[in-house]
Amino acid sequence: MKSVLLRAGLLTCITTGLFYGEASAETDWSSKCSSYGEIKPNENPSFQHVNCLLTNAALEADIPPEVVKAVATQENGNWRQFNDKGETVISEDGGIGLMQITNQSNYDQEKLKNDIYYNIEAGIEILNSMYDRTKTDLPKIKGAGKQVIENWYFPVMAYNGIKPVNSPLYQLNGEKNKNAYQEKVFAYIEQHSFLNDTKLAQFPFSTTDFKYDPNSSKNIEFLKREYTVTGQTHDSAYLFKKGDKVVVTEDGVSLRPQPGTSKSGNKLANNTILIINGNFSYDQSSNENQFVWYPVKTADQKSEGYISSAYITKKIEQTEPLLTFSDILESERFYNEIYSLSEKGIIAGFPDGTFRPGATVTRAQAAIMIGRALELPIDSTKTAFSDVPFSSKAAGYIAAAYKNGIISGYPSGEFRPDQTVTRGDMAIFLARAFKLQGTADIYFSDVSKNMTAYDSIKKILAAEITVGYPDHTFKPKEGVTRGQFSAFLTRALQKDVQ
Repeated sequence: MKSVLLRAGLLTCITTGLFYGEASAETDWSSKCSSYGEIKPNENPSFQHVNCLLTNAALEADIPPEVVKAVATQENGNWRQFNDKGETVISEDGGIGLMQITNQSNYDQEKLKNDIYYNIEAGIEILNSMYDRTKTDLPKIKGAGKQVIENWYFPVMAYNGIKPVNSPLYQLNGEKNKNAYQEKVFAYIEQHSFLNDTKLAQFPFSTTDFKYDPNSSKNIEFLKREYTVTGQTHDSAYLFKKGDKVVVTEDGVSLRPQPGTSKSGNKLANNTILIINGNFSYDQSSNENQFVWYPVKTADQKSEGYISSAYITKKIEQTEPLLTFSDILESERFYNEIYSLSEKGIIAGFPDGTFRPGATVTRAQAAIMIGRALELPIDSTKTAFSDVPFSSKAAGYIAAAYKNGIISGYPSGEFRPDQTVTRGDMAIFLARAFKLQGTADIYFSDVSKNMTAYDSIKKILAAEITVGYPDHTFKPKEGVTRGQFSAFLTRALQKDVQ
């Protein structure tokens, strides 16, 4: 809800001719929500009906719906045009209806009160006009367009007023002003559109960027007009079209059978590639979810269903390696294999920026890499072993590998996740994971028929995943390094595609 002081900035904009009061109840965007039925006089539409209205009005105006919904939430948390008595919701400072329009004499005041379509469109026209000010007196992100959510930081601020109370930083100590209007709106975007699993990019603000008197009601003067933000910016998730490739943003995301949370589905791993299969739908569950649901299919065409827009982002096609490891030079024996898997999100490095190709692979790491490579549905709420806690990052992958017969545990009921994977183990894991069928004769001096890994070694030899050592040994009990496992897994994937 805007204060009278902050609304004064909007009134000033009106007198300079920014707004023209062109909102109309007869709109193309409102007709796209006709499946919800007609809106009765003095009654609030359902939450998902309003979700549909806000979404389509935003798209019509080329504004990220995430931004419009967050503004509506900050202004009117319940998304209501009328109270329980059927009276228009009017705030103490005169804010009208869903979008809390105040001091807008150029709009029809009765329509603002009684017509929710008109109220929404008025609010969006005001917000859109604030974005236009990034060409004149408001800062913007360098090179970013209207589809970039972060680029609406200052227009959202101006929607409420570019007053000292909304300064991004406190002038006195330089600390972040979490009470600023735009900060609250962007917090709602993370909470409702990304479900807190994604953090929006941050502006590198300095107190020297702004000039204002904290004890005055005069507008802030912006001394810096263009920013390069810290972190990855985010395009609106409402712009995906059929055939677009997206990636899952975290582990354990459900691929559901319908657009809603009422029914569970297969679990997807972080970085799973999906293909958009049609237009988005609104939530069919009883929960008041602001996000939408996309019909998708996995890249291997084996699974399909619906996924929340909160858990996907556009797949960026890379021409260079996605990650750079400080200890992997082009002279590294497995350079191409390591970067090939890193680009696909199958392997990752350590927090210090290294990959550590000579370190041995653990059973937990093997389960994670194989699970990501095969895009196995994972369930982070399940664990099959006494020594694998639910909180473990690998728990879902280990459960998936066990369920699919790839990696088994020990008779004691343990998995031993930190135990080193041997070359014999590697042969067993890959033969099972990729269902290798061919066999080759074995001439290794250290491999006998009574060994558990004997048949699996014959299969990976036939698949040309490895050929052993020049001294005619396989060294089945030797630990597999991270570099070696990357090479073996890459070769197995190549055979699987052929």
